[in-house]
Amino acid sequence: MSKFESIQKRLSIVEKTDKHYEHLGSFNITDEEEYKESDAYRLAQWCIDEDKVGKLKLVKWKLVDERLNDKTLNSFGHCSSNSYAYHYFLQHGWTEKVREDKQKNGKSNMDFMGINGEYADIVDYCDFEGSSVSKDATMTDEILNSVYYHSAKAHWLVHSLQKEGQWGPIIGRTYKSGNGFGLSIHPGSVRSQVFEILHDPDMEVCVYDDYDVFDTEVLSLDRYIEIIREKVETRGGHNNMSIAYNNGYLEINHGNQDGGKGRSNFRREVFEFNKKVSLASAGKPLSIYIGYDSNHSDLAEQNKKLLEKEIRKCMSKSTTDVHGTLKDFMPTIKYLDISKLSDYNREYANQSTEFTYSRFLIPHLENFEGYSIFLDDDILFRKSILPLFYFLNPDDAVACVQYDFDKHNDTKFDGEKNVSYPKKLWSSFMIFNNSHEDCKKLTPDVINTESGKYLHQFEWTDAISKIPEEHIITEGFNTLKDYPNASAIHWTRGGPWIKDMNTSEINMLDIYDFMVD
Repeated sequence: MSKFESIQKRLSIVEKTDKHYEHLGSFNITDEEEYKESDAYRLAQWCIDEDKVGKLKLVKWKLVDERLNDKTLNSFGHCSSNSYAYHYFLQHGWTEKVREDKQKNGKSNMDFMGINGEYADIVDYCDFEGSSVSKDATMTDEILNSVYYHSAKAHWLVHSLQKEGQWGPIIGRTYKSGNGFGLSIHPGSVRSQVFEILHDPDMEVCVYDDYDVFDTEVLSLDRYIEIIREKVETRGGHNNMSIAYNNGYLEINHGNQDGGKGRSNFRREVFEFNKKVSLASAGKPLSIYIGYDSNHSDLAEQNKKLLEKEIRKCMSKSTTDVHGTLKDFMPTIKYLDISKLSDYNREYANQSTEFTYSRFLIPHLENFEGYSIFLDDDILFRKSILPLFYFLNPDDAVACVQYDFDKHNDTKFDGEKNVSYPKKLWSSFMIFNNSHEDCKKLTPDVINTESGKYLHQFEWTDAISKIPEEHIITEGFNTLKDYPNASAIHWTRGGPWIKDMNTSEINMLDIYDFMVD
C-alpha cells in the first residue's frame, strides 16, 4: 500500500469533529504541474472533496475586528499575559539560543541570557513558593524559557509587521465558544494577539469557517495556493508549502507567516531584538508616571489603583502553575508631583495642569536609563497598560498615539480654552526610551525654559513610534461605540474630579463611575 493510500485509509474513518493529526507532505508551489501530482496536494484536495475539513475563507482583519467588537468572537487576550511575562523577565536578561550543554533530545529550543551577558537559569528569577511545580524540573525550565521567548516574539512581530507588512495570510478556524465563537489560529497564539492589538484592517487570515461567522467567499485549494504564490512572486520568500490534517482543518504552513521571507532564522532576529530592548532597560523594571495635580489628587490615586488592578489580572487568566511563578511582578508606579521635583522650577502660567511641562522631565528623573510610561491623570485604563509597550520600537525615543484631530470643542475642563496646535494630545500618553540620544536632550534646563511648542510638538525628536488610536479613545472625539475594545478612555474635557464643574455634556461618565467604584 502506497503512502497516499495508507493516509487516505486512516482519514476515511475520521470525522471533522474527531481529534486527529496527520502530516500529508509538502511541495514546491512554483511548479503547478508537478505539485498537483504530489501526494500532499492530492490528499489535501481529497480532504476537501470528502468534506473532512471546513470551508476555507480569506478574511481581512477589519472583519475580524468587527466580530470582536460586537462580541461575536472572543478576544485573543490583547497580549496581556505575554506582556506581563515580558516585563517580568526583561529587566533580568533576554531570550537566547540554547547553550550546547543544555540541549537534551532536541526538546529545548531557547535559553536565557542574563543582562551581564552570561547564560543564566531563568527559574532563578521566579517565585516557586506555594507552587506545585518543581524549580529543578527540566520541563519547568523549558516552559518558562518558552513563555519569555514568545513574549519577546510578540514585541518583535509588532515591528516586523509594521515595517515589512504581512508576507502571507495566517490560517485558523472558527469554533463554538459559549454563546459566541472563537477563532483558533495555529500556529499562532502570539500572532493572533499581535494582530488584535495592531488593528491593521488589511491583515489577512485564511479561516476554516463552518459556522459562517464571516460572510465571505469560500476558497478552493488552488485559489489559496495561487494567493500564496502571488505573494511569493511579488515579495520573495519561501516556495515550499507543507500541509497537515489537524482536527478538522488543513494546517498549511508556507513559511511566510512568521515575519516574512520564509526566513528560517527569524528566531535569531527575535533574540537580537530582545537583547537590544533588555540592555536598554539597564536592569530596571518599567516605571509608570501618573500626572499629578493637587487640585484633583484623588484622580491620580484612583488611576494608580486601576492600573495595578488590571496588571494583576494579566496572570490570573493563566491556568498553569508555571505561569503562577510570575505572580509578584508590578511596575514601579509614581506620581509626577512638581512639589517634589527639585529640578523643576518653571513658572506656573498658561498651563492646564501642574504636570503640563514636567512630564518631559521623566527621562532625567530615571537617570536616562530604562523605560518609562507617562499618562495624564484623566486617562483611565480598562485593560492592562503593559501591551502598549510593544509599540515602542527600541530604535525610537518615544511612542505615543498620533491623533489627527481636525476639530474639537472651544473649551475643556473648568472652562479652560481648548487651543488647537499640531500633534495635539500626542504627549498625553508617552512611552519613553529613556537612554535614547533624543531623550537625553530633555534636561532640566530645557524643560524649564523651552517653549511648549518645542516640547509638546516633539521638536526634540523625529524618532516616534505609533500607538494605534483604537487603544486610547478621547472623550469629546469618540466613544466606546467607535472602539468597544479600547484599552483606556481619556476624559480630556474633565469630570467629577473638577470642583463645581457642570458635567452634563461629558460622555461615558457612567463608565468612569463603574471603573472607580
